[in-house]
Amino acid sequence: MPMSAHRSPRIALAERKPLAPTVAAQPPAPALAFAPALALALALGAACARVDPESPPPTAVVLIVIDTLRADALGAYGAGEASTPVMDELAEGGLLFERCLAPSSWTWPSTASLMTARNPPEHGLIGRNGSVLSPDLPTLAEAFGAAGWATAAFVANPIIEPGIGLERGFDVWSGADATWEAAVEPIARAAEWLKTLPEDAPYFLYIHIVEPHSPYKPSEESARVFDLGPELEVTGKLTVAYHHMMDNKPYDEELITTFTDWRRTVYAAETRDADVAVGEILDLLRGAGRLDRTLVAITSDHGEEFLEHGLMGHGGQLYPESVHVPLIMSGPRVPVAERVAERVENRLLGPTLLRLAGIPGGGLPRADLTDSEERRLRLDEPALLHLGKGVWRDEDGGFERSIEQEGLVLDGVVSVRATLESGVRTGGHGAFGDAVEPELSLEVRIQRLADEFAELERPSTSAPLSEDLAARLRGLGYSFGEDD
Repeated sequence: MPMSAHRSPRIALAERKPLAPTVAAQPPAPALAFAPALALALALGAACARVDPESPPPTAVVLIVIDTLRADALGAYGAGEASTPVMDELAEGGLLFERCLAPSSWTWPSTASLMTARNPPEHGLIGRNGSVLSPDLPTLAEAFGAAGWATAAFVANPIIEPGIGLERGFDVWSGADATWEAAVEPIARAAEWLKTLPEDAPYFLYIHIVEPHSPYKPSEESARVFDLGPELEVTGKLTVAYHHMMDNKPYDEELITTFTDWRRTVYAAETRDADVAVGEILDLLRGAGRLDRTLVAITSDHGEEFLEHGLMGHGGQLYPESVHVPLIMSGPRVPVAERVAERVENRLLGPTLLRLAGIPGGGLPRADLTDSEERRLRLDEPALLHLGKGVWRDEDGGFERSIEQEGLVLDGVVSVRATLESGVRTGGHGAFGDAVEPELSLEVRIQRLADEFAELERPSTSAPLSEDLAARLRGLGYSFGEDD
């Protein structure tokens, strides 16, 4: 849950307020038998699937993950002062999912879910010491590789490195060193790799950029567009004020407000840089003469909080600011100029890409997010959220480290159960910032949560983090809820 300090008072992303932790209790509702219905529909081949078997499939699939990008940072998702014309135009002419959830609020578990289509407790890469992607689970890259496609990953995030399992199935894996790379670097490496491919060779390309992840270093042009002034001092009074706030002690509210305003604006500036990077990727594909045959998908691993619920950054809570992410698709077999209102999970993007490419699932759960009937059926099933470590905010505004947080999303509501050293806490809020009144009592929803997580098959193997990687994570601000 890294925190860096910078400022400018220009852009304020939409603020949301949490619902009350509980709602009026209601009698328990009878168990719903929706899972067999969905399983039957999928087993029968989802006859109403959107994919036209007569239309030519893509010959290339490009997955762009924009680290830390919350949905409402894009103009296509309602950001009034956003500067994201490339992604907005791509969304306007392609398929945009208005309510897409990442399964966690930090990089490892969410990215592992993208690569396996599994929930974090199932794939194992949840961030605790000893966690690693389960070697028993097939990956998206392995499925493409088994179909004869070339596979490559170019990653700018320094905590995604070989050894935790995300590299499995890629012919080429090119990660960052111990620093956060600008998007130009992985894009340049991707361009060189594309030159090595035979003409018309099918390929799966994964590019992971870190704008707008902190530490913020927007380009000169983006800083000028958002009228960014001098950087704030990270140490001294600012650090003291933030820690006093976290410890529920008196603090300099004006200083924290100034810091938060700056942080929102520099985040928007880096979001503009991410949009420019997407344009460069599209130009790269266009220059290779393959864009019209390329399926492009854009999403994020998680979002970012700006004190909407007492915390700054990500990886601490499961509010919509951290888990509501964009999902945009464009290319062959993808509906044109369509916005999807149903709640979806981006962990199911991988199976969707395989299906659109006409490739067998390779052992991944079957899914097709472009199929409207399937999406409707999945609404009867809860989406699950998970955080291996985090922070729990009490009703009085105090904070306590959580050992684990589990979330269940159903009927527009997130129900959360947090395990703390002092005991178990429960609560709820709108899944997408909406003021939703749940049909079921909190007690019933938490029981449903417990039942769903109890049914997950967790990995039987793990491996300890290397000392080098553990030290790197701590240096980058990821302490997994432990004190630094």
